[in-house]
Amino acid sequence: MSRFEEASRPVLYEYDHPDFAYWCKGSSFLIANARYFYWVTAAHVLANAKAHVDSLRIFPSDGSRISLPFNEQYTVNKGVTDDEDYKDVCVLRIDLHNFDKSGDAPLIAQDLEAGVLSADALKPSDELWIIGYPAESNLVDYESSRISNTRSVLRGIYQGRSSSVHCHELRMETSIALESYDGLSGSPVYHMKRQIRGREELMFPMLVGLLLRGTASSRIAHFVGSDVLVNIIKLAEAMPNNTVERDARKSGARPSL
Repeated sequence: MSRFEEASRPVLYEYDHPDFAYWCKGSSFLIANARYFYWVTAAHVLANAKAHVDSLRIFPSDGSRISLPFNEQYTVNKGVTDDEDYKDVCVLRIDLHNFDKSGDAPLIAQDLEAGVLSADALKPSDELWIIGYPAESNLVDYESSRISNTRSVLRGIYQGRSSSVHCHELRMETSIALESYDGLSGSPVYHMKRQIRGREELMFPMLVGLLLRGTASSRIAHFVGSDVLVNIIKLAEAMPNNTVERDARKSGARPSL
C-alpha cells in the first residue's frame, strides 16, 4: 500500500445504542499545510446519516484506536441557485493540541502545499484514482461488535468539466465490480504526476478534487475541484468565522456576513 492511500479515512459514527454503538458509511480524507491538519468530506455524507459532528469517529491512520479531536468546522453557505454542487463540502480542523496529548498514531495527510493540482489543468483521458470506502465493501459484525472497512482504489478517466460550476466529470474504468457507488462520496480524487529525477521516473499523487456523486450504471461520477478546498482553507485561516462562502462567479473566496 502506498502511504498516501492511508490519508483516505472511513467515516464512522458512535451512537448511544444498547446493542451496537458504531455505524459506518462514507469516505473522507486528511489534508494539511504548514499550520494545520484538516478532515474533509462531502457535506451530504453527514446530512444523509443525520449525524452531528460530535458523533464522528475518524481515526488518523489504519493502526490507530483513538479518534481525532476537532476544534473548528467550516462549511459553505448555500445560496438560492440550483447549481451548488461545489458547496457540498465539510471541513473540520483537527485539534493538534489535544491530539498531541492523546493521539496513538501518526497523522497521515495529503500535503496542501506540494500535493495539490488544479482540476482545471487536467486533460480529457487523463488517468485519475479515487480512494474510498464503498458501502457494499463494509462489514458490520453485530455479534462480535466489529466493523471491517475495505479501502478501494478505483481507476477513472477524466472526461472534462461538469455542467455544475467548479465541478468536473470522470468515468470509472476499474476492475473492481461495484453495484453502487454508495459510500464513495467524500473520497479524494488523485492524478499521478510524473517527474524525472536523474534516471528515475517517479510518480507523485496530486489531489485534484473530492468525489461528490455518481452512478455505477453509467460509470460516471462528479467531483468538486481541489481549488474549492484550497480556497476554503485559505479563507478559514484568514478569518475567525466558522462558515465561509465562495462566490460562484469568481475564483476567490470571501467571508459570509
